[in-house]
Amino acid sequence: MQNRRTFLGLAAASLLPIDLDAQAQAPAPRGPAELARHGLSGPLEGFEIVLLQLTSAAGSRSTGPGHRHPGPVLGYVTEGQMLFGINNQPEQAVPAGSTFFEPTGAVHTSIGSAKADAPARALVFMIVPKGSPLTSPA
Repeated sequence: MQNRRTFLGLAAASLLPIDLDAQAQAPAPRGPAELARHGLSGPLEGFEIVLLQLTSAAGSRSTGPGHRHPGPVLGYVTEGQMLFGINNQPEQAVPAGSTFFEPTGAVHTSIGSAKADAPARALVFMIVPKGSPLTSPA
C-alpha cells in the first residue's frame, strides 16, 4: 500500500509546472491530456498502458448516457474533489490523495469537479488493447 502511494505521489510530483505564475493565469484545460503511452510485453503483449491527466473546471459536471473504456481504469486525484460515478450508481466526491477505479466495461456515467469554486485534477492509468480508442459510447 505504501509503495503504491509513493509511486503515485512521485508521478503526480513530476507533473508540477515549473512556472507556477504562468500556470495560475492560464485557464484549466478541458478533457484528458495524454501524457504517456507504452506497449507492454510478456503476458500483457498486445496491450498498452496509458497515463492521462484529467482536469475538470470548477463546478463542472458531465452526465448522460456515458461511455466505456476497453480496459481497467485507476485514477488518483491530485487536486480538488473529483465527482465520479459508474453504472448509474450514486456519484462519489473523491478528494485529493484518494483513488477511484473502473472495471473493464463499466459504464462511466458522471465526472466533474465537486466544488463550485475549484477545479479537480486526476492522473488516470489505463490498460487498453494496443491501438484501441480510449472510450466508446455506452
